[in-house]
Amino acid sequence: MMSIQNISQSEIRTSFSIVMPTHNEERDIGITLQTLSSLEYSNFDVLVVDDSSDSTPEIVKTFIDERFRYVRQTRGVGRSAARNQGILVAKGDVIVILNADVHLPADFLVSLDKHYQQGADYVLVESQVTNVEMLFPRYIQSQHRLYYGPDTKVNMNWTEGFSCRRSAAISVGLFPEGVGAPLVAGEDGWFGELLEDNGYKRVFDRSILVSHIMPADLSKFFTQRVGRGQGVAQIWYQRDNISRIELLLRATKQTFFALLGICFVVPIARHSYRFSRHSPRRLDDFIPFLWAVGLESVANVIGIWRGIIEACSNTKVET
Repeated sequence: MMSIQNISQSEIRTSFSIVMPTHNEERDIGITLQTLSSLEYSNFDVLVVDDSSDSTPEIVKTFIDERFRYVRQTRGVGRSAARNQGILVAKGDVIVILNADVHLPADFLVSLDKHYQQGADYVLVESQVTNVEMLFPRYIQSQHRLYYGPDTKVNMNWTEGFSCRRSAAISVGLFPEGVGAPLVAGEDGWFGELLEDNGYKRVFDRSILVSHIMPADLSKFFTQRVGRGQGVAQIWYQRDNISRIELLLRATKQTFFALLGICFVVPIARHSYRFSRHSPRRLDDFIPFLWAVGLESVANVIGIWRGIIEACSNTKVET
């Protein structure tokens, strides 16, 4: 019988905890959990940290799998607080942060295990929007390929399917949750920057591909992009400590350029052309993407102003 001392490090599999914050995810959670049930790996568990008011809890509890745990969110408000609650109670050595609309390939944890066996502290992977038969998801995927695709060299610290050592997450203070108001976007990139700034070893493996479902209808797309704009403003004043005057100047500048693009079309057309070159429909998407770019521009400005108003009402922000 082989003794514990004779077992090589490569034979001791990394333990993973998949932490999934959920808020009214009844449309996506079932498929996502079914995908997790099919992972070709044994040493993992799943924590669903939930604050839903829909049928998400009932759907989660239909999965009779001892690896799946439903936890009601009791820590703070928002996505970062839910993630942090999950990290703190997780049992795995490595945390995988997963959104309810992201699907992992069957060999995902097997592939991650190799990197953590070789000393990685956090791992980034490639993502691909799958419902590209719809305009807005196709637009987001084209945007992703232009700005963050395989041909780019952008310094990234966050991707869908992100994972990191639990000890590293705790040592940098977990995910920023927000001061005065919960962060609605940008907290993930900020967290990745904290890991980088503290010298943790990053690996970016684009051969690991996760599937991502994006909002397809206009209202959800618009709401999501408003949230991205608000998150930008929150990062400005919560992380960068930008003064209220500078915040107002930045918001005014963003509004001016948005109006300029809409009125003169050329800036929007330039963006549409660049995005459409990365679309599966190529330049056939030039006209549809004009609409998407203009809509996103308006939503972004609305979100930034929402964040600025939030900042100005927060007495902790210094002028």
